[in-house]
Amino acid sequence: MKRRNATIALVIILIVILMIAKCNCYTKTVTAVRFVNPPIPSGDIPFSDYAVDASKGDTIMYASGTVLLFPPNSFVDKNGKLIEGKVDIKYREFSNPIDFYLSGIPMGYDSAGVHYNFQSAGMCDIQAFKDGQPVFVNKKSKPEINIATVNTDLAQNLYYFDTVTQQWVNQGKSEIIKVSKSSKPAPIQMVINISQPVKPEKMSDDLPIIKVTVDSASFKELLSYNNLQFQLDKQETRFNPKDSYVDWEDIKLKKGDKSGLYTVKFSKRFGDIIKSVEYKVRPVLSDKDYGNAMLVYDKKMAQYKKNLEAKLLADKGSKQAYIKDSINNSKIDQANEKTARVNKIIEAKNAIIDAQNKNIEQENERIIIENMRNRIVRNFQINGFGVWNCDRPLPFPNSFSVQSEYVDFNGKEIKVHVTNVVVKGQGLLIPMSTSVAKIPKNTESMIIGISEGRFAYITYNELKSLNITEDTKNQKFPMHIVSKENNNYDFIQSVLQL
Repeated sequence: MKRRNATIALVIILIVILMIAKCNCYTKTVTAVRFVNPPIPSGDIPFSDYAVDASKGDTIMYASGTVLLFPPNSFVDKNGKLIEGKVDIKYREFSNPIDFYLSGIPMGYDSAGVHYNFQSAGMCDIQAFKDGQPVFVNKKSKPEINIATVNTDLAQNLYYFDTVTQQWVNQGKSEIIKVSKSSKPAPIQMVINISQPVKPEKMSDDLPIIKVTVDSASFKELLSYNNLQFQLDKQETRFNPKDSYVDWEDIKLKKGDKSGLYTVKFSKRFGDIIKSVEYKVRPVLSDKDYGNAMLVYDKKMAQYKKNLEAKLLADKGSKQAYIKDSINNSKIDQANEKTARVNKIIEAKNAIIDAQNKNIEQENERIIIENMRNRIVRNFQINGFGVWNCDRPLPFPNSFSVQSEYVDFNGKEIKVHVTNVVVKGQGLLIPMSTSVAKIPKNTESMIIGISEGRFAYITYNELKSLNITEDTKNQKFPMHIVSKENNNYDFIQSVLQL
């Protein structure tokens, strides 16, 4: 009897062991993967930031000429409760195949078992946050987007990218509103005030550092530099080391009489007496931050020179070139309600320019409206924040395939992945296999991809010069690989023009 009980116990133990072993065999860890994954993080399209009063609503004009309309009470929280106070808006646009590629947003669409590629007339990404937390669209007061474009194709549909199902959802069509030059342009008085950027300076080891908080509204020329500090100017002789031990109640910074020179004023009340001291200081950076600051400075200096040249041309008598855009007066009676609404927005912005055209911000507004010339806007309401696309699904163009290898311009083989074909003039970005290249017929194309984390490409003319035909079986594609310094949005965008 004891032997039988021992045998039963042994069998039970063996069964438990087998069950544990079986469970362990099928145990696996599932890791979430981002569906939208920009191939080059440093090349992703940046957002522009705005703020909207949730209760009052607001109108935002983007640099391309796009107009965003937020009616009062456009935002709710996750429980459907109306949001009050300031809501932070982040907005960006994608206008060409390089933009589409760098965003990592898929540009394919499946319908009835057939795969299509999007030909986009305008794509945008709009997000909204309250205190860092995402907010949602109030379905009773939907925001509107009037996205600026030059594509008048009526076959374009409107799509929303559902990040849960990872699919594009057809939302009908956008409404086309034509915007043209005024039939009787009126000259405006141009006053372009431009500020020369402050050149970064390295921190000195033998001068005191003074901590000052920079006011973003008053010292915009300093906000581009990270980890900025202020150091006593070497010509300042009034500095008293004992002042550093005073717990000052008020600290104010103001611009000096020379570029890069500022005055910081410290104040504190002692009974009925207010003590104050002033010192001349200069913005400085550590050796670690100086290199990046100089890159920012060089870019801003180039823009400053460009703006200065534009100002000189304007002062010389080219004011007639700066005219206000508005809806064509001869068509106002036939325009629909949405056209009239956009017209009022543009006229309001022009009125601001006429009355307050005193600084660079007003000039930027004028440039935005100038960008609307000879364009149209596509109007649509949104029922959610995220990516919206005015698109037309198209099949792959008539093409032929060749076995592909990729080399640098020294003939050395390189690995290229995330390869795509860009069809010139059609707004088409088409993914393809890294080992088989699809060459569209009767069109100019370029091939782009990623090699060791950097953007790689062969230009339209270079691809054409290879003289690839349908009889070509294997082809080596010589690819440019951008340097680490040029592996950014601005440089990669210029490749599309080559």
